[in-house]
Amino acid sequence: MSRRVGPWLLASLFVTFLLLVAGLRVGSFDTDYATIWRALSHYDSTDPVQLVLVQLRLPRLLLALLAGAGLAFSGYLMQAMVNNALADPYLLGTASGASLGAILCFAFLDTLVLGGFYLPPLAALAGALFTTIVVVALGTQQGQLRPAQLLLAGVAVGALTAAVGSLVTFLAATDAKLSTVIFWAMGSFERAGWNLLPYPAVAVGGALLLFTFLQKDLNVLLLGEERAQALGLNVTRLRWILILTASGLTGCVVALCGPIGFVGLMIPHLTRWLLGVTGRANLLFCALLGAILCLPATCWPVCFIRRQAFPWAWSPPFSAYRSLYICCGKSASRFNGLLS
Repeated sequence: MSRRVGPWLLASLFVTFLLLVAGLRVGSFDTDYATIWRALSHYDSTDPVQLVLVQLRLPRLLLALLAGAGLAFSGYLMQAMVNNALADPYLLGTASGASLGAILCFAFLDTLVLGGFYLPPLAALAGALFTTIVVVALGTQQGQLRPAQLLLAGVAVGALTAAVGSLVTFLAATDAKLSTVIFWAMGSFERAGWNLLPYPAVAVGGALLLFTFLQKDLNVLLLGEERAQALGLNVTRLRWILILTASGLTGCVVALCGPIGFVGLMIPHLTRWLLGVTGRANLLFCALLGAILCLPATCWPVCFIRRQAFPWAWSPPFSAYRSLYICCGKSASRFNGLLS
């Protein structure tokens, strides 16, 4: 398959734009393109149609875009960090730790805003960072990461934090808080709002900017820890940067959207299959593919059953099956260090 980067990037940008427009047009009621243009160019808050477009649909679409990009990006970084094709925010316990932090906020805090800051993303970041550090520590032996040991530690720590999260949910103070936690745990983009979008936007934008300068180091790390050190790479520093970045991305997304699986595991495989293992635009393309995977989840429930709020747990895009076929058939043989 051709590895030319330009056409793939342009195609992904075009598909992303089409999905955004389609998401604005389709909903509990359909609208036309002229109304969408007026709402975006000359917003009138007294017009109920424009109010729905700008205050409900557009934030939800942008949150889906950022969530997909963040999870895909996080999965790519984790797979590079441990040189293992099975790593993702869920398998290494990062998402479970973020979920626990967010659940603690939803279940026990009377107010979720303190000093102008929305607390769940901060608590999710702390939980994600803590569990990732624990898993990496358990998966390290004599100063080197052991892939099999790391994956076992991730599964064990993830199961433990998930169990604690279930206990916290059971002990939730009121029925209202319990229902909030349960609906959040099913995964949804319905919490989107202009006041919350800066959290994932800063996380995704900052990560993309940072790894624009660290892309070469990331490719060197794929050669293995010993070879990377022989080439002069500070492996320890880079891994800490990867841990902090992946935890921040996962924490922001999980706190706002709940657990969203599949994206962080499969999208990096599809990226490598299309652009190669060390493509110069892999990270940007991976983020765009993650956005493309998540954006339809905001549209198809209202297209088929006319329901606006629908949990992610019941809305996997049909492209998942195509991605699964591609990855099972092609990608595993192209990735260095699979379960090595």
